[in-house]
Amino acid sequence: MRQVLVALLMLAPLVFVPTATAAEGRSTSEIICCPATDVELFMLGSADSGSLSPFSERLGDDPESAVIANAVTSEEVVATWRLQDLYAGTVPDGTWTISLPVLVENAGGAQVNFTVEVAIGSNVYVGALPAPSTFVGAGESTITFDVPIEESTVSDGWDLEVVLLARTVVFSVPQSGSQLSVLWGADGAEASISGEFSAVEMRLLDVETDGADAYIGVVLSSPFGTDLLAFSDDLSLRLDGSVVSGDPVETQSADGIRVTWTYTDDDPGEQTMSVEVTLRLQSGGASITSEPTEVTFTTEDGEGGGGSYYPSEEPLRTTGAGSSLIVVGSMELSQDRGELVLERQTAITLDGEMSFWMRWSLDHLGSEDLALSPTIRSFRAGGVGDEERESRMIESIERQEFEQQMGKLHVSFLSNGLGLKPDELIGDSGEFDTVGVSLDLHGDERVISHPVTITIRSRERVADGTLIDLVRDFIVVQPVPFWSDWSIDLTLKTSGLTSLVGLDVGEAEGLTLNHRRMPMGESAVLSGEDLNQGVTFELIAAPTSAPLYAPLLVLIGTLGILAGGLALGWRVSRQRVRTLLMTEVVLLSIIVMAMFLFAYPSMFVFGAAGSSVFIWGVTALVSPRASRQRAASSSAKVNRNLPLPTFACPACGTVNDVPSHERPLRIVCQGCQRGITIQG
Repeated sequence: MRQVLVALLMLAPLVFVPTATAAEGRSTSEIICCPATDVELFMLGSADSGSLSPFSERLGDDPESAVIANAVTSEEVVATWRLQDLYAGTVPDGTWTISLPVLVENAGGAQVNFTVEVAIGSNVYVGALPAPSTFVGAGESTITFDVPIEESTVSDGWDLEVVLLARTVVFSVPQSGSQLSVLWGADGAEASISGEFSAVEMRLLDVETDGADAYIGVVLSSPFGTDLLAFSDDLSLRLDGSVVSGDPVETQSADGIRVTWTYTDDDPGEQTMSVEVTLRLQSGGASITSEPTEVTFTTEDGEGGGGSYYPSEEPLRTTGAGSSLIVVGSMELSQDRGELVLERQTAITLDGEMSFWMRWSLDHLGSEDLALSPTIRSFRAGGVGDEERESRMIESIERQEFEQQMGKLHVSFLSNGLGLKPDELIGDSGEFDTVGVSLDLHGDERVISHPVTITIRSRERVADGTLIDLVRDFIVVQPVPFWSDWSIDLTLKTSGLTSLVGLDVGEAEGLTLNHRRMPMGESAVLSGEDLNQGVTFELIAAPTSAPLYAPLLVLIGTLGILAGGLALGWRVSRQRVRTLLMTEVVLLSIIVMAMFLFAYPSMFVFGAAGSSVFIWGVTALVSPRASRQRAASSSAKVNRNLPLPTFACPACGTVNDVPSHERPLRIVCQGCQRGITIQG
């Protein structure tokens, strides 16, 4: 009896300890979809290892091709395309259609005999052209195949493989360089195969609740990975026929991608509702809708999760659609103890999926969960305790630790976490004298999809007169893009004694550079909106403190040249008409000053000022002389206010007034009426 009692006591903890599934909060799931549906798969990739995708967004700009340059008399493989890891289901009886663009060059045409093998797992089906020998004319055309498919059962992990075989190819009226090319994988060369098969599996998870919020999660499994979310034409969830609004949260699951919608109950309590999930893979294609499934859950009063699901797994940074990125920065060039100093400030604003991942990561700072990405695990806990971690709020201590540790981790975080090139965006951190990071949550500390801004400030010394990259294309181009679009607004300033010589961005599409020069320094603004990740650009300049380029000294020198030229022209034209000269002075001075303000190279400005002086001098020399009457009139005007002299007549002694300053002057004596000429 005692032995039995001891055994019961030893087993008692196992009875009361919850199971691992319950402890870890895992939920059960139910397959709710999907039957076979008609799907068009586009052929992509090389001839040896091609792939199949239902998304036209994967088509490139330039087509792939397989070239047949010689007549074919025995069977040979032209190209192979494969779709891996199909899901269990049934392929119904039907006819699959294959469409292939071809191009015949340097020949009148070609007699071709192609066949296609479609393998679904171990089942192989063969299709041929309508006639054993089909004529293909010169130029571009399209050939089609019909492949009869028998009903079959597909097991998990099977592959779909399409093999194009050439049995005979004979050119008609061949010339030098005759060839036939099979084209695929690009807009205008859309080779594809269409048929019915199970492309997606949907599993409905148990509903989770938090206050008034209910979280309905669905795991989507398909051979297409995150492309399913990125490029599907529609993905929505309905409760009792009404679409659940708001953006769902996507996380990576072991066997697919979990998509979780948040439903906020206006009347908390026990609810029984019908769930339907609708997915449309392709624009214009048929919708895949799950069977209505009833779920029961209980909500309570309170704010709950704040209207957004908080996943236990790390959320995806992108589902393929990408997030918006805004970069606002400033650079200031100045002198410090004879050295040139460049101070940078770069504010990186994240939105969408990336901002949610960023906030979730901040709330897991210092976590030892090995399932987290290396980017998150690189941050130490510091002062962050368990009570702050995973609190669904970003505490002040978490923000402080992030800002402090980013001083050393900013390069790896920008590169590995955000998919950016740090050296191209913020400069070479190895050259920084100081660096600081600040975080702006835009007034909301919750872990939700809400903008986040990371501001990086740095100070570095730069070589005088050396051409450097101030900023260049900084987004890592990825097949599944992190960024759907991005914008930039970068302001550059210098002091009155420093300059950015040769500032130029080239012919970057979508970007504009406005450069101005003022007496107290230069200013420039690089801006662009709604740019894609493939934009390439390079903003270059040579920082310098040379007097020849300093804005203040350039202005003083320019004004000095213009003033000297004006004084010289004025002196030369002293006895000449100055109307044309004054017109040129006004117009050319405006042009020269405009060249200064619009930041033309200083040598151009000095050259324009010198040319203006030369033109003024020539104009002063060739201007017509002023007329004698006009000269006399001018002289009279000058002397108008001087007192008139008198003189005594040498014959009679009568004192006469001299009525004018003009010389020589002839007057009549008032006493003896004699004529008298005054010479001086």
